[in-house]
Amino acid sequence: MKTREEIAILVEKFLAGKTTNQEEMMLYDWFSVNDVSKEWQPLKEMFAWYADGMPEEQIELSEELQPQKRGVSLRSPRRVIRWISVGVGIAAMVAVVLIATLRPRQSEFNIYEGSYIVEAGVRNDDIASIESEIEAMLLRAEAIENHANELLAWADTI
Repeated sequence: MKTREEIAILVEKFLAGKTTNQEEMMLYDWFSVNDVSKEWQPLKEMFAWYADGMPEEQIELSEELQPQKRGVSLRSPRRVIRWISVGVGIAAMVAVVLIATLRPRQSEFNIYEGSYIVEAGVRNDDIASIESEIEAMLLRAEAIENHANELLAWADTI
């Protein structure tokens, strides 16, 4: 069993947020079984509240045990996390909009851009009018390449 001085040190450590789970359980147990002086009565109530799983009704701490107010509300960590979450969400939406608007569209890209055909000495670079001819030439070129590969394979067998 801990002495009152050891418990006082653990209480200070607890209020600073530096206790382990085992030390906190020790405090809960000590305050639940020991009679305490009037000045420690709020601590007994507080540790009983923690030991009970922190039910919704809150206990009033004496003024000396309440955190010092420095322009920040007691719920500020939650608010900070909430604002960080909102900021991350907004940043993600902005990123999605930027990616969607700045990347090149597939419909705007034409593989035949810059192609042309010379017919009867006249250069024709109107993609819409020559696209089918370009595709036909590519098919003929592929057929010629396949035929050449067949001939090379045949030549290797002789």
